[in-house]
This record gives sequence, structure tokens and C-alpha cells, in this order.
Amino acid sequence: MRIGIDAKWFFNGNASGRVVVRNLLEKLIELNKENEIYVILNKKDIKEIFPFQKNNVKLIYVWGGVNLLSNIFVIPFVLLRYKLDVCIFQYFAPLFGKYKKIVFIHDIIFKTNPEYFTLKERIYFSPMKFLAKYSDGIVTVSESEKERIIKQKFLGKKTRIQVVYNGVDKKFKPKEYLNKKDLEQLMVKYNLPERFLLYVGRLNERKNILNLLKAINILNDKKIKLVLCGNYNWKMFNLPQMINELGLGERIILLGYVNDEELPLLYSLASVFCFVSYEEGFGLPPLEAMASGIPVVISNINSLIEVCGEAGYYCNPNDPKDIAEKIDMVLTNKELRELKIRNGLERSKNFNWEKSAKILLQFLEQVIQS
Repeated sequence: MRIGIDAKWFFNGNASGRVVVRNLLEKLIELNKENEIYVILNKKDIKEIFPFQKNNVKLIYVWGGVNLLSNIFVIPFVLLRYKLDVCIFQYFAPLFGKYKKIVFIHDIIFKTNPEYFTLKERIYFSPMKFLAKYSDGIVTVSESEKERIIKQKFLGKKTRIQVVYNGVDKKFKPKEYLNKKDLEQLMVKYNLPERFLLYVGRLNERKNILNLLKAINILNDKKIKLVLCGNYNWKMFNLPQMINELGLGERIILLGYVNDEELPLLYSLASVFCFVSYEEGFGLPPLEAMASGIPVVISNINSLIEVCGEAGYYCNPNDPKDIAEKIDMVLTNKELRELKIRNGLERSKNFNWEKSAKILLQFLEQVIQS
């Protein structure tokens, strides 16, 4: 079997997309001894060293400046010479190709919640539904996202759909298993206090940062700080201005982007992980926090309940008071805190990239045989 994989995000994609592509690709290559893997990379990354080189792995470099245009007008012509059996594309499937076409759709929140996206973004994503109908299979990241895709009628008459959960990397672990010197250096580098709340992810309106900030103001603990880790993305209010208007200048730490090596250290040092997003396709940061031995206060939305199960401590994302009460409970109730930590460590074991890669490989075989 000859398998093509759109991995243009491998080196420089958005944070969540890069994590999924890198980890699934690594495990697919490990699992495949006989099948040939054709890895499609962005031509601008041609000088980067691809770490998973094997005899059955072939690298293909294409123009990847715009994912939609690359998938429709570039990759299909490049692949004509390779005689693939199946190829996985990110978000946008091409209209032609003699191989089976699988489209990996991480979420379609732009369809159900357009208010979180600019007009330009909605126009860019709009061809996704039309193109998906002509694919042989759709892969998505949760049962709740699968349900959304079906309700929005993304499936063609012959299109199959499969859920492949995200995994959590083994580098995320409780701080007692991490290097003490590295932890101390990180605290010094970012001037972190002994106790702090943590948010990791994009900084945009969909992530509900405003209500999280409002909750900080009504916590019983008037000293604990909130660390926001992530870059500005999509639609977002003026964060520094809002912090000042709420009188939180001394209690909010803005870290911006934190690299992949430092992120496990940061998670493990937090007192509570806070993720009160309005909508998610999966919700990887809470899973990483759980694997790091940190209790999570999260929104009571379907995808997060599906992923976190009994390990999550759920709040109403529209109610800053409820968010604050849940954070206070986890900070002060020792029994609850320890229970959520134990449940989180156990729950996170269910999500691993090797298991996800096996499910994906089985789905590819099913689509080819069909």
C-alpha cells in the first residue's frame, strides 16, 4: 500500500495542527514496515531535517503557501507520478486523483459559530464542505465533532467518516518526574510565582479569555496569578487594555509563545489549569494538563466532557462567578483536588498517539478495500 500524507504543517504549522501531524506521522511510520509512506512537506522547509527517515519513507516537497490552493492546484499534479493508493489531506480534499482521498477535518466551528471568525476566514474555509463531499473518507478528532460534521452535511453519498482521537505526548508528566533544575530555571526565566493558574492555547474570543479574566477578579484568593500562554489569533479584544480596565495588571502574566521543550515544565508547575472555551473540536491542552498531574477547570461543552470525562471539573463558560467558584473549590478542597488529579492521570492514559495511528491505518485500509 502506498500512503500519502499531507504534512505541510510538520515544521511550521499552527500549534495544534503541528502537534497532530507530527505525532500521527511518527507513529504511522513506526507501524508501517511494508507500506510506503509519501510525506508531503512544504518546499520552504526543504533545509529542515526530517527526523523519521526510513527506507520506505519518501519525501515530497511542494509549494504550501496557502493550504487550500496547494491541496487543490498543486499536490494533485505532483502526485500523478507516484501511483498512490490513498492520500490524507488537511481540511481541503482535491477534486481529482486516481487514489482514495481522505480529508482530515479537525473542526468545522466556522460553520456552527461564524461569530468567532472574520469574514475573510469564513470565505477561506467555505469550500471545505463542497470538497469534503467528493472525498472517500473524513477523519475528525471527536465524536462530538463527527456529529457536527454529519449535521452540517459534509458527507457525500460514498464518504465514510472516522474518529481518530488526539493523543498526549509522554513528555507531559507530573513535576516529580521532571528535572528539578529545569523547573527552577523556567520559573526564573518567566518570573513565575510558587502558585499560579494556567491557560495554554490561542488567545481569541472563542477561547473565552474575557470571562476567565472576570473570574480572577472574584476569586476568594486575591493573590493568585493567572499565566496566559499563547499567541494572539483570530478575533481578539485588546488584551492589555482589558487587563488594565479590570484592575488585574499585577495578577496576569502574559508569556506569549512557549516552545515544545518548555511547555511540559510549565504545565507541571501550575496549581490549576483553566480552559473555559466556548467551542472546541477536541481540546488538547486540558488533556496535556491532566497528564501533567494538574487539576483542570473546564467548560461544560460536549467535546471537553467527551475528552476529560470524570477528570474534569466543569463550569458554565458564560458565568464568571461559576468559573471562579470552581477554581476556588479546586484550590481549597484538598480531597477534590487530589481526586481530580488522580482521575486526570488515569484518564489521560486512554489517549495515546500509537493507538490513534492504528485506528487511522485501519480506516485507510477500509477505504481502499471499499
